[in-house]
Amino acid sequence: MRAAWLLVLFAAACSAPADEGDEDDGEVSDGKADGGRGRFVEVDPSHSTVAFRRYINTALNKLGAQDSALAQLTLLSIEKGYVKIDELRDLTCADFERVRADLPDASLVPEDRARLRQRGSDVAAAIEGELDGYMWSNRIYVARGMPSMRLAATLLHEVNHVLNRSEVGYYDDLPTSAFLHEYRAFYAESLFDPAEYEGIDIVDYVIENYDLDRSKIPAEVLAHPLSPRLLPDADGWLERKSHADVEDVPDVCR
Repeated sequence: MRAAWLLVLFAAACSAPADEGDEDDGEVSDGKADGGRGRFVEVDPSHSTVAFRRYINTALNKLGAQDSALAQLTLLSIEKGYVKIDELRDLTCADFERVRADLPDASLVPEDRARLRQRGSDVAAAIEGELDGYMWSNRIYVARGMPSMRLAATLLHEVNHVLNRSEVGYYDDLPTSAFLHEYRAFYAESLFDPAEYEGIDIVDYVIENYDLDRSKIPAEVLAHPLSPRLLPDADGWLERKSHADVEDVPDVCR
């Protein structure tokens, strides 16, 4: 079973279309027109670009355009700063080490993080070629170049992981716990973007894409896989005290 099951949303097999939010067409706000911090909090606010803020805001607009509780509560969670969002090139040292461990085939070493932000970085390309999204604690990282609808779905998926503290829950009872965390996040995606999952059995999709051993997942779980919490509502965030998360900082980052 590959190590990279955990806490990630794997990149699609085909190349994503060019992202609308990266185009400087003068029509997409970067979310800072009022001089404030904008509609979302970045993991590393000291490294920010107008293009990235526009990229995220195109996805937030997609969330805002739907009147479902799931979309609106996800948007509210982002705007209130319950989660922080950044691109994969801005992984913290500790999160880079976690991603590095999850992608052994990329053969990355700790020193590679210094090249993440370089133009044309092969390190960034190696990570973004494998991951669309990644989370740890209340930090969400996304790849660049996704269409705005898929980026919005990725944010919704990762917000669900943060709400449910998936970086811990995954390990409770493998592979069942991993299956439940991913099923819930992909089910949420399917509610937001049903066309993307038309004709897809999400149970099979999760098991196949995350190389989970179906025989080790109880039949009753496969029959009724949806588990709380689906909606990032006020009660959910009240219980999810991310500020109390204890960080396990790798020695290389100390």
